[in-house]
Amino acid sequence: MTDVGRQRKHNEDNILVKSELGLFVVADGMGGHNAGNVASALATKSLDNFFEATRAGSLPGPVPADEQELDPEARRVVAAIRKANHDVFVISNTYTQHQGMGSTVVAAYVSRETERIHVGHVGDSRCYRIRQGEIEQLTKDHSLINDALALKPDLSQDELARLPKNIITRALGMKDAVKVDIRSERIELGDAFLLCSDGLSGMVSEQQMLDVLDITHDPHEACELLIEMANDAGGTDNISALIIRILPEAQDERQPDSAELEDTRPHHVDEFGAVLPPQAVQAAQTPVEEVDLEAAASSDGERIAAQHVHSIAGNGLRSQAQGASGAMSRVAAAPLTDRRSRAAAGSGRYAAVATAARPPVKEAPPAKPAKRPTEVRVARCAHCKHELFIGNRFCVECGAPIKP
Repeated sequence: MTDVGRQRKHNEDNILVKSELGLFVVADGMGGHNAGNVASALATKSLDNFFEATRAGSLPGPVPADEQELDPEARRVVAAIRKANHDVFVISNTYTQHQGMGSTVVAAYVSRETERIHVGHVGDSRCYRIRQGEIEQLTKDHSLINDALALKPDLSQDELARLPKNIITRALGMKDAVKVDIRSERIELGDAFLLCSDGLSGMVSEQQMLDVLDITHDPHEACELLIEMANDAGGTDNISALIIRILPEAQDERQPDSAELEDTRPHHVDEFGAVLPPQAVQAAQTPVEEVDLEAAASSDGERIAAQHVHSIAGNGLRSQAQGASGAMSRVAAAPLTDRRSRAAAGSGRYAAVATAARPPVKEAPPAKPAKRPTEVRVARCAHCKHELFIGNRFCVECGAPIKP
């Protein structure tokens, strides 16, 4: 889940949930609405593309010297983040309106085959592990304060207080090359991993995070509570939270897709005594209204946000619904979308359940006229041919400006 917070006008965070790839990402953009938003979207899209392209396990190019000792799975995470850094850097130096943009990133790759999690990060977006009632930060912020402590560990609290806070020393897009920190750990049943932007970690303490994960085992509810707590504490920045739980296969309690629901409608008998299957019985169906994104978005900013829900977070919702099966464990993740998109995604499932459980209708009501489909005006980027909603000022795929 991601939230704009209470003091920002635009949400520059982006999230990626690809359960079938075992990939989970939180990116926090910098550089203003027209730049930070693009940087974080490019970062998550680049990571997604890289993992899709390397499903077979082979990585492009020679292995750098500083990655020779890494586990192949960890090397894949590092290579993906470096590719994302290059993509953000190129766009930042190609278009004037995006100059100086950047993004932090924390990416977790969960491998069912090796039962390990590999966490790579650049900047101050974090990953926490909650295990057996204890919480541990698996990442280390690339910040001015941490760099000062590394050079002089005996700095006093007064000296640390005089250093500017929230100054990061490493981010995607600042240079053509970036050093990526990577950490690999064994996963255990019952583990929970929290990926978040500094809008959450800066407002909610580790003890509060632990308390929330103790209160509820539902990732959706836990994300909602964490974001509410960050907003109650001031909500000074965009807030993103992503929770991954490691569960045994038998305890996977996700709702099945509508196509997998058992048909519970009663069979009917015709005038000759033959049993008719439910498909042969015509029943009134509740129409599912289409979402008019163009009408719902009353400003350019909302149209861009709506597009990001479909192009970025929508991938996460679909991948969670598909859910690749594993031999030992199942990854249950909270897809990070805003409240409106999550509610819209859920409504279809509940509508399907309600339809399947409806008692037989003795007499079908008069047929209603077919509802005209809502038209959503789209265009294509002249540079990369990516589909866009009318009104976008730039392409979220390649960052190219859109001429009016």
